[in-house]
Amino acid sequence: LSKVLCPGFRVGFCTAPPQLVTHMERHYAVAMLHSCNLSQRVAASYFETVGVEGFLEKAVVSTQSTGKDLITKFLSRLALSREPSPIRAISNYLLSLPPEKDVLSLAGGAPAPSTFPIESVSVSLKSGIDFKIDGAAMATTLQYNRTIGLVELLEFWSKIIGMMNPYPGPERQTIVTTGAEFGSYLVLNALIDEGDTVLVSDPIYPPLLLKTKAMNANVESIFEDPVVGGLCPKHLRSTLENWPETERKPKVLVVCPTGSNPSGANVPESHRREIYDLVCEHDLLLIEDDPYYFLNYGEALNSFLHYDREGRVIRLDSLSKVLCPGFRVGFCTAPPQLVTHMERHYAVAMLHSCNLSQRVAASYFETVGVEGFLEKAVVSTQSTGVSKRLCWISFVVIICVVIITRNHVAESPLLHTI
Repeated sequence: LSKVLCPGFRVGFCTAPPQLVTHMERHYAVAMLHSCNLSQRVAASYFETVGVEGFLEKAVVSTQSTGKDLITKFLSRLALSREPSPIRAISNYLLSLPPEKDVLSLAGGAPAPSTFPIESVSVSLKSGIDFKIDGAAMATTLQYNRTIGLVELLEFWSKIIGMMNPYPGPERQTIVTTGAEFGSYLVLNALIDEGDTVLVSDPIYPPLLLKTKAMNANVESIFEDPVVGGLCPKHLRSTLENWPETERKPKVLVVCPTGSNPSGANVPESHRREIYDLVCEHDLLLIEDDPYYFLNYGEALNSFLHYDREGRVIRLDSLSKVLCPGFRVGFCTAPPQLVTHMERHYAVAMLHSCNLSQRVAASYFETVGVEGFLEKAVVSTQSTGVSKRLCWISFVVIICVVIITRNHVAESPLLHTI
């Protein structure tokens, strides 16, 4: 729909034999779950409003009338083979021009904004606050945008990260992803080669296992602490110190430190520091997959970024649990060199995430403010009373996950407990 509705929605279609669609759907499911619901719903409502003939007669006719560093040694061969997109370079240059230039470049394939049928979007919050997206903000929302994400959204998220975790380490950069799910997919593709080993918690989040399996990577499980919960640094140390000399050492440790899925456990603060020290000692990268960070019911815990003095932590965040999952908005905060390679992959895979969901999220943050988000949205999510139900759901999920994964990861005490 990029050329006949607007490119910012990131909505397209593939019509193919069902057998091919089935395999595409399997890839999609573990890469990003699904496309942005908001843009799909707005597009569907638009079509319902104007009808098929109205779309063909009006919209289509209207359109027709107009250096070397720490990260480098960890990069996969696939990541190193990717080159910058020349089309994206042109688009980024045009986006950097002041609005008064009013340049319509055919090089980037950008449709004329005057052909976009949507004038504005109004949003009403349950708190009674309303806001409207129109004018220049709406124009940039409907058009192609930077792969790295909407500037306003990135600025707000950097403030949230800065307030929650004032990390002291090296320079970092954030890229908007289509949910944390796609963020982990991009990161793993940028780092993992066939035959590499990924260290994971046991029990493991099933889609992570599917991603590593598709890459022909090995998975080594690290038990959770049977007393305090969360990934066990003692077992991590033992695993690394006793790694066979004839085998390649692991590249990456993946941790879900807050409300680990599916066990629901938190990694205690003292264990976080110890785990990070082990990562440095054994020359690993740490992927901190933390979508439940804001749902922590106990004492606020520091992100691994808080301890990252060497630039080894790659943090994945998501708005799915604290705003809504249908927007498919997530973030990856990592060393700039890694973000560059992720951006190259993103540019040829889907150009950028849905602008509409990014714009609504950015406008929401602008309306309630950073403190308002932390005080109201997070507290509201925590106070819904779902915690007791989640305990039972997590127990059932753990049983299912162990059954699914016991042929893929080493046996753990959890298997015997169940």
